[in-house]
Amino acid sequence: MKLTYLIYNAFGVGGTVRTVFNQANAMVERGHDVEIATMLRYHEEPPFPLDPRVKVTALVDNRSGSYVDWDRYEGPEDTSWHDRFPAGVSKNADSRRRISAMIRFLRGLEHRIVVGTRPTINLVIAEFTDPSLVRVVQEHAGLSTHKGEWRKAIDAAYVRMDAVVCLTEADRAAYAQSFPHVRVERIPNALHSLDVPRTDLSRPQVVSAGRLDGNKGIDKLIEAFGQVVEAHPDWTLRFHGDGPELEALRKAIRAKHLYNHVFLMGPTRKLDEELAKGSIFAMSSKSEGFGMVLLEAMNCGLPVVSFNCPVGPRELVSDGVDGLLVAEQDVEALASGIIRLIEDEELRRRLSRAALQKAAEYGPDAVTKSWEHLYEDLTAAK
Repeated sequence: MKLTYLIYNAFGVGGTVRTVFNQANAMVERGHDVEIATMLRYHEEPPFPLDPRVKVTALVDNRSGSYVDWDRYEGPEDTSWHDRFPAGVSKNADSRRRISAMIRFLRGLEHRIVVGTRPTINLVIAEFTDPSLVRVVQEHAGLSTHKGEWRKAIDAAYVRMDAVVCLTEADRAAYAQSFPHVRVERIPNALHSLDVPRTDLSRPQVVSAGRLDGNKGIDKLIEAFGQVVEAHPDWTLRFHGDGPELEALRKAIRAKHLYNHVFLMGPTRKLDEELAKGSIFAMSSKSEGFGMVLLEAMNCGLPVVSFNCPVGPRELVSDGVDGLLVAEQDVEALASGIIRLIEDEELRRRLSRAALQKAAEYGPDAVTKSWEHLYEDLTAAK
């Protein structure tokens, strides 16, 4: 099979990037022809391991400090598509350049399976690829997150695609109801490997990871950890990731005098190793499409404590069996959950063993086979 994944930024840290890289690595290992087309590139190296057999095409490359399109196009701007999508899509000049480059790229594809990974990309795929191609929506968000003119555009575009693939059963049900004539499947994200470092649960350390933005609720986690420190001053929290809230979170740590207990570690290319240094994983997200980092923590044997936010964590974690789910955005509940695991070593170890069993269900082989079967079916139907 010949696969092309379209992604916004293959050189930025994020769950979608990690997921697509895992899929690409697994598919190329099985002998498939795999390409990742990224709308922009500004670094030499991607943030996660990528098999060198996976071709990477930067639709707009900014490594040199000046924009270079994948086909070296320097002609006049194509404005013919501007009124076909929600107004915001063509508002920004950089965005217009990336989308125009993507349109030219898509028009040249032949005999490939095209996989879109975000709404903007999916709209362009539906409009500008040859219908003879297998075209797949890979949805990383719930249907309810798409609103207003975006929802109308998605409704018009997705009915033209060959399949919509969701991460959770709740999402599958919602998309299937809205698109009864489109094949809708649930295929969860796969772990990149089951052979990763494992925690020995010996360090007085809570770990977390993700993008430093408002949705991850890191301010709530910091507040909760202040309560943890009052009961267990020997414990620390390490958060791995980067993002726009970095300075605000640093100020919050200083304001709460937690600078000896809470550490913003920045991004890492060795997340498994860093997770395995902890004894508890905490997640404070307001929402999650899936919660990949939660699964990665469980794969390292970490007992987890998470807000029971919509969709993701509640499908990955069985409360009291392989982790703890606490009330959404309830700081006291999050702190209590962490303290409970600190003080109950037997519970901590029992949840750790069960977390490993749960993670094994998301190994790369099983999930990759699901993707292969879907692509084979869709190709045969053409």
